[in-house]
Amino acid sequence: MAITQIARLLDVVSEPSRLRILLALSIRRMCVCELCAALDLKQTAMSQHLRVLRNCGLVAHRKNGLWVDYELPEGLLSGPSGRVLKTILAEAQKDESIQKDRKAAAKVDRRELCGDAPKRRIRAPHA
Repeated sequence: MAITQIARLLDVVSEPSRLRILLALSIRRMCVCELCAALDLKQTAMSQHLRVLRNCGLVAHRKNGLWVDYELPEGLLSGPSGRVLKTILAEAQKDESIQKDRKAAAKVDRRELCGDAPKRRIRAPHA
């Protein structure tokens, strides 16, 4: 079973944007708007990557008012696949672009990006 989990992990983190998301979330819990701003990714791409990471158990989410916060789940870095991920994250942090991402992730603030609450879509009334 461990080899299957490790293979799935390697498949998921082989996508650079997903690895960047994991590294940003290793700093702190963040909402989608913060992740998009820090990593300069479009919201649609971010949502797709987060879905893959959630389905794989690499990212947890919880509702915080109108926001959904994403974070690394407890115990993520334990077990055989956790040790592999820990090594990958440690090595990736040495990359210059990742260091820039981490600085940006530490600075973004949802209140500056979208005010006190995320903007809600207002549907046009049906005729």
